[in-house]
Parts: sequence; structure tokens; C-alpha cells
Amino acid sequence: MDVEIHHTIESVPREEWDRVVEESPHGSVFHRYHWLAAVERGCERTGRYVVVSDGDAPTGVLAAAVDDVPLTPFERLCSPEPGFGGPVVADDEEETLDALLDAAERICEDGVVAHVFRTLDEETVRYQRRLRERGYSQTVASCRFVVDVTDGWDAVYGRMSSSRRRAIRSGHKNDVHVRDEVPDRSDLRAFHRGYRRVMDRVDGDAYPRSFFEQLGAMDDRVRQFSLEVGGEPAGSILVLVDDEQSTVQYFFSAVEREHFEYNASELLHEHAIRWSIDNDYRQYDFGETSPDFRDGLFRFKERFGGRAVPTLSWERGCAPVRWNAFRLGRHLYQTANRLREERT
Repeated sequence: MDVEIHHTIESVPREEWDRVVEESPHGSVFHRYHWLAAVERGCERTGRYVVVSDGDAPTGVLAAAVDDVPLTPFERLCSPEPGFGGPVVADDEEETLDALLDAAERICEDGVVAHVFRTLDEETVRYQRRLRERGYSQTVASCRFVVDVTDGWDAVYGRMSSSRRRAIRSGHKNDVHVRDEVPDRSDLRAFHRGYRRVMDRVDGDAYPRSFFEQLGAMDDRVRQFSLEVGGEPAGSILVLVDDEQSTVQYFFSAVEREHFEYNASELLHEHAIRWSIDNDYRQYDFGETSPDFRDGLFRFKERFGGRAVPTLSWERGCAPVRWNAFRLGRHLYQTANRLREERT
């Protein structure tokens, strides 16, 4: 097996990379070249990209970012953020998987304390035993609510909670119209302004405008749904069209507080789900949330009737001394946070 490690996505042959993603059962829109390019360029991530080949044919790829670990002097190799990662194998499964993990180990020799990645496709659990043999431990990083749309809108609507159905009916009492389109860079810049205000409201860390501008290169893999009430804008959402997983992935919101009275989120998700059905996709994915039933976002997404899918994370320490120091520091930090929360 031939193994190449690239320090920028720009040095990777795009057609070969995307061919592996398309041929692998575990590839997704988050593994595609243009998504990784948007993360690297728009978010200024330091990337590492592994290509494994058997002769002239690539059989596997692995994308990762080298990030600082907050409040520590350490760096870690992790899934590109935003998005999901992990090995993507198209052929020669066992040998290719080991070659990708070997390459990750070599990258960690540059002073990286750990390799951690989150996977999108739950069927990558097939690698769990081999990953444990290679020193990786597994945790549930988050969860996602995934709606099966193969049986049509009436069935999807029927599985929603009564409160969610009531919100949709109430929203339609207004003079509403939902517009869907493939956004250009100007649309994405405008969307970012609303998205930024939403993130400020919830004290979240917003991705930069440059990242959204880079998404314009993804063409029809990005779609924007925008609500108008009485002809006036009333919020929008951005979804990713994941042909590899036959899924429409909800990812970003620009629904602001003043749009709540129109049940904007419910109407936008309704339209996006209907679009998924009309275009023969298998699933509508509401995106990540905390795996905690007490969390408000968890409850909001749960009421759309989807199936809770755990987002699995694997982590492996890369150097005993650095790794043990890192684990001790993380334990002390988590303990201090827990004690502080108990006192408040």
C-alpha cells in the first residue's frame, strides 16, 4: 500500500479523493473535497489529509485537523470542525484501515497528544473492535435526530408530537411562503449575518463569514430555505445535500427571536423535509445536539419524531508522557467545573 500525507487539501487530487468518498459506504458530504476546502480555507484550519492507494487506485482517505487543546500547551489531531471525520475506506478494507491508522500515528509523532474523531455513519461501528485493538477508546460525543422520510409526508407528520403538529398548523394561518434555492456567495454572506445574531443570542461560537463564502463552491450540495411572512423575510436555514448517505443534513440556522411568533423553524423544517421527500432522499437529519433529555434543543428536535442516533467518538493517546499529563489536566479541569456547577 502507498500512503501519502498532505498538509493542505489543495495538494490532493480532487477527483481521486471524491471517488473514494463516493465508493465507500461510509462516505458523506462532510468528507468531500469542497467541504474540507471550505473548512481549511474559511476557518483557517491546519489540516492533514491521508490518501492510501493500491497501485494507481486510491482505496481510502482520512481528513483531520491539527488543533490546539484549549487551556493546555497541547495539540490534537481531530475531525475537521465543523463536520465529521474518521477513516473512509472504499476497497481492501482491513489493509486500508490499518494503513490510515498507521498514518495518523505518524502525524502524531510531530508533538500531537491525541487522535480523536467523530463519525457520521453509525455503521462505522463495524470498526470498533479493530480500533480498540489499536488503542482507541469510544464515547458518545453527541446525538442526532434522524427522520425516515421514505414513507412520505403524511407518515412523517403523523410521527411528530401533537405540539409540533400544532405549531405547523398555526404557522400556516399566516400569509407564508418558503423559498428554496442554491445560494451564491452573496446569499451566504447575508445568511451569515442572521446566523451570527442567532449564535450571539445563545452565547455560541459562530463560524466566520469566510467559511460560509467558501461553501459557495459546493454548488447544489448546499441549499437555503427562507421563510417570508406577508412578503417580509422571517428567517432561513441552511442544509447540506448528502447524496452519499441519501440524507439532507440540517446544519445552520438564521431564525431569530422575532421570527418565533410565526413558528418559523417548524415551517422551514417542514419545507426542507418535503423537499427531501420530493427529491427521493432517505433521511432528514436534524444535526447534533447534547445527548441529554433535559436540554431544550434535544427536546425541540425530538418532537419532530426522529430516531435518536448516537454520534460516536474515538480517542487514542499518541505519546505516553504527553498523554498522561494531558489526561491528568483534563480530569482536574472537569472536576473543578463540576464542583463549580454544584455550588451554583
